[in-house]
Amino acid sequence: MLWLCSLMLGWMACATGPEAPRQLRYERQAGEKYVLECEVKETRGKAGSTYVARTHRPGETMTLRLGFDSRGRVISARAVQQIEKRQKTAVVTFQESAARVRRTGRKDVSLAGVTGAAVVTTAPDWSDIFLLARRYDRKKGGRQAFPGLWIHPVQPPRVLTFTIESLGQDAVTHKGKKQVLHRYRIRLRSGDYLAWADGQGIVYKLMVPGKPASAVVLEGYWEATRGLGR
Repeated sequence: MLWLCSLMLGWMACATGPEAPRQLRYERQAGEKYVLECEVKETRGKAGSTYVARTHRPGETMTLRLGFDSRGRVISARAVQQIEKRQKTAVVTFQESAARVRRTGRKDVSLAGVTGAAVVTTAPDWSDIFLLARRYDRKKGGRQAFPGLWIHPVQPPRVLTFTIESLGQDAVTHKGKKQVLHRYRIRLRSGDYLAWADGQGIVYKLMVPGKPASAVVLEGYWEATRGLGR
């Protein structure tokens, strides 16, 4: 009987525990080869989820870690810049109607009116595009605006407004299977981007309009998405 109780408790723990982490890898083209641009890992549980995006650039790695509650609102944010062996950090805590940003060796900054509804991002990082594609309401359609918070371990935070607009749909074929992707125009702090995402909001390709060489593509989808944006 003891072993049966232990088995049942173990099954219940698995049934109510977090889902298996979802991991995505994105690449950019460098000469004749594709190199890792960023990795995204998300773990979902009953109380909320954890999102981690790690972006790679020559000599620098930027990691953005976000904690969400069960309603999808940000409850914590941390950006860690790694240059060689040196790390600098920006941490955000959210109160009811304000956010406080703490940076390594800098004075804390309080941002009135910034709440967990904000889309939080840093640089280098593509989380703004990834998260906007998820939050877009396709039933509502049109051009939609979202509050944004840009943080950085060295530079001061910025309160922004991001916009995303549906431009239609495009079909791609991957491993013999047809997929329909939603095409969006997204306006960020750094300018306009095109992005293609599936019905769950997973981004397959993003790029600066008119600049195919700027593309960042989900690993394994270079051939399938090559014609998008041309």
